[in-house]
Amino acid sequence: MRKQLFVFGSTVMAVLTAVPAAAAPLPPPPLVSLNVSGGHYTLTEKVNPYQTPPSAEYTPVGINGALSGTDRTAMLGSGDPECAARADALPQPTVPTSAAYCWDTVMQGKQGAENAHLMPWVPQGLATSGEAQLSGIPVTGDNRAAIVSWTWQNTKQDPVTDPENPPPPKKDYRHNSVKLAFVNLDDMKYRFVLPVWVDEAGVQRRIYGHGGGLAWYGPYLFMSSTSNWEGQPGPDAGKAGIRVFDTRKIYKKKDGGGGDYQYVLPEVRHYVSGGASFDYVSLDRNSAGGASLVGGNYRSSSTTGSYAGTEVYRYRFGDDYRLNRTPVQGWKSTVPQNVGDAISDVQGVQANGDTLYFNMSKGSVANRRFSTAGVGGAASEWTLKSRKDWSYRPQDLSLWYATNELWSLTEGEEDRVLYSVKMDALK
Repeated sequence: MRKQLFVFGSTVMAVLTAVPAAAAPLPPPPLVSLNVSGGHYTLTEKVNPYQTPPSAEYTPVGINGALSGTDRTAMLGSGDPECAARADALPQPTVPTSAAYCWDTVMQGKQGAENAHLMPWVPQGLATSGEAQLSGIPVTGDNRAAIVSWTWQNTKQDPVTDPENPPPPKKDYRHNSVKLAFVNLDDMKYRFVLPVWVDEAGVQRRIYGHGGGLAWYGPYLFMSSTSNWEGQPGPDAGKAGIRVFDTRKIYKKKDGGGGDYQYVLPEVRHYVSGGASFDYVSLDRNSAGGASLVGGNYRSSSTTGSYAGTEVYRYRFGDDYRLNRTPVQGWKSTVPQNVGDAISDVQGVQANGDTLYFNMSKGSVANRRFSTAGVGGAASEWTLKSRKDWSYRPQDLSLWYATNELWSLTEGEEDRVLYSVKMDALK
């Protein structure tokens, strides 16, 4: 209160008047603008000079060949008892799923570190034909499709072959290798296709890296590339960036053999980062100025002790689906007022114009995390909606534009599901 003196004739009276309380300080914004100028975020584009496997051994089959054939594996629908057992991995009932599918028993894996050698492939990135084409049918294709990247993560000594006194862990030759599951969403069957690079002698070599994010635009598939090539050779091996494949150029070994190399998808070009990490990517068809690719880094709250520092950057597309070298926008997460609102441990981001959707793993915060950030207008107007009723150990994201559905997947052993939710359920 504040005392004020008033004089009425010869009488002085004291009157107490209320003083407006100082406005409570606004909470810090969930994100701040990131200065993306300079070489750190600049991309260098390189076209792969050799893109075709030997014609004597391989025949082109394209996207339709990858999505058809009797040698594919069936996925399980939500009505299958084994798939129903994975329902706990899906978003909670407050976020109903519009579709849900499970992988077969082998690719589900088995829980427990001691079982890592049984199925060391782990699902990571996701792209759908609903982002590639507004019709939902891929270029030169006949069926709706999803592409899921799987990374090989087994670095432990095999307890079966070395049960006692095992030597120091020996990395498998496929450690941090990547393969792609091409899923036909109309008959719910899939096959694996190996992303490769072709050397000057026509020899195909597997792509390494984590494959943490996929984006599909027209006929081209974009895959985030990390530095963990484990010393293996390759075009700009060990450098972070983005690797690009043409889904019209999928080849099959004529004799039906080849192991992992039975179906191959050669790299056609790649982008090398000036220093920024690319742990995930997504396609945004609704960004101002045209379609764009959004990528970002993974920052663990468990190991860094910080809930801030996640960076996301946006690159425009130019002619012929090529990326412009310099980004046009960027954001960086801040330390939140409430730890539960932290944008950290990010596994995938989907951008839709001025809205960013974040899939996050637990870190030192909580499980089942998902956030929606509005970044339109002035930074003081940016918004954040956090939830903890999402899927368990979620990974990448993909927006199916025609049906307004957000697709995602989970990575936990025995809890691997591919699912979609209506965007209206996230409001």
